[in-house]
This record gives sequence, structure tokens and C-alpha cells, in this order.
Amino acid sequence: MDSPPLANVLTLGVQNIDSERAFYAALGWPVVFDSDEFVVFELRGALLALFPAHQLAVDARAAAEPRQGGIRSAVIIAASEPDEVDHWVGRARQAGATVTKPPTTAQFFEGRDAYFADPEGNYWEVAWAPADNPVTAAALRAAGLSQS
Repeated sequence: MDSPPLANVLTLGVQNIDSERAFYAALGWPVVFDSDEFVVFELRGALLALFPAHQLAVDARAAAEPRQGGIRSAVIIAASEPDEVDHWVGRARQAGATVTKPPTTAQFFEGRDAYFADPEGNYWEVAWAPADNPVTAAALRAAGLSQS
């Protein structure tokens, strides 16, 4: 129990599972499980699950949070190269995302980043940073892509 937990499945509670499923499929992310009320996409080193928000609330024995607009959290897609930021944001835009920050020089770290929101306002940051960035190094280790 001394090692960190394996936490590589992200579940988004969504209002419209069909439109969200279509959005992430349009990004080209492989589906590993699909049913009427639950879909899982495979990412490199993680899985993205979509589950109706009202059912997620029941499962967690919690109240569903009403959408208020704005950003509360973001999932980071770690780009391997600076140009990959542009690539993923372009694909997201084509799939119907709202790009809130086009690819640019990052403001809070050395690198390049951009933000987009899926059709329900779930935010994603696409970021590239040099290999000596501690978050980049840790992300690569977590995905099993680096031993250092």
C-alpha cells in the first residue's frame, strides 16, 4: 500500500450521452465499451468514461451539480511535440468543440497550450512542455512511457 493508487479512468457526468458520445468519437478516440447509458474511450495511459449525470449522482449517493457555465476543472492532454497542440485543437474544433484559447505560448509554464470545451462545457487543455518540466516527466512516468 506504499505506492500511489492507480487512477487512470476519468468519468464525466453528462446531460446528453448521445451528443457527447458523437463528439468524442469524432475526435477519433477508440471506443472500448459502449451501451445506451455508458461509453468508454481509450486514451494513451487512461480511459474516458461518459455516464449520465443523474445516474452518476445516484451511484455516488450525491446530488448532481447543476451546470453554471464557466470553467471549474480541465483535463490535460499531454502533447508530445508543440505542433501536436495545434493538431488536437484542430480535431476538437472539427468535432464541434468551442476553442476558448487557441494554441499559443503558455502563460504559466514554458511550453505551448490551448483550451477547448466539449458540447456540454467540459474543458480540456492541450499542453506541451519540455521533458524537464516536472509535470511532463511525471505524466510520462504515470503512463509507463518513461523510467526516469
